[in-house]
Amino acid sequence: MTTPPDTPTVDQALTGVCLTSGEHLAGLIAHGMLEVVGQPEKLPTLLFPDLDPDAVMRVWNTALPVGFNAARLAANPRWTPGALRRLKAALNDAGYEAMGDLAGRSARTLDPHPADTEPVREHP
Repeated sequence: MTTPPDTPTVDQALTGVCLTSGEHLAGLIAHGMLEVVGQPEKLPTLLFPDLDPDAVMRVWNTALPVGFNAARLAANPRWTPGALRRLKAALNDAGYEAMGDLAGRSARTLDPHPADTEPVREHP
């Protein structure tokens, strides 16, 4: 008879399922947003339809490089934990502890799970 997995193990596995499902849904929502506005250049107006379009574009032109930088980190996960830990330290040192905690949490999600580093055991 096998022992059922402990709650933390199940919690982590199901959290992973939720995150993956959320990412899938986010992609569908992004597709829907683009369908509504018709072209990527009009996406900022979807967020702020009642504001001056020129002001929206100034904000968007600042936010876009932020997103691009985040995408670069996400595309190179082996670089990300160290960069995020340095960012956490810099933010904490500057008094931005909540933002530092976010960076630290993201770094921890990229740390290898102990099962990923254990040698494979063959069953008898």
